[in-house]
Amino acid sequence: MSSKEQITQKITDVFVKEFGIDRNLVKPEAKLFEELDLDSIDAIDLAVKLETETGIKLVESELRSIRTVQDVVEVISQRTAKAR
Repeated sequence: MSSKEQITQKITDVFVKEFGIDRNLVKPEAKLFEELDLDSIDAIDLAVKLETETGIKLVESELRSIRTVQDVVEVISQRTAKAR
């Protein structure tokens, strides 16, 4: 995974396929809990699915800092850049 666009697309696909969220609602500024109706169990499921899809295991501090779709993209993007 290289560009933020690719990361955004992959994350959007996860929200649509795994959580049944309308693709049009998955916007960078969308708040995971308030707007996309995820709960704490969904957040764990999201972390597991992202690890499966990207090979990146999010640590607890990263999970606590994620509030929006863009936050997810940024964390995965930063971790991808560090892995290079």
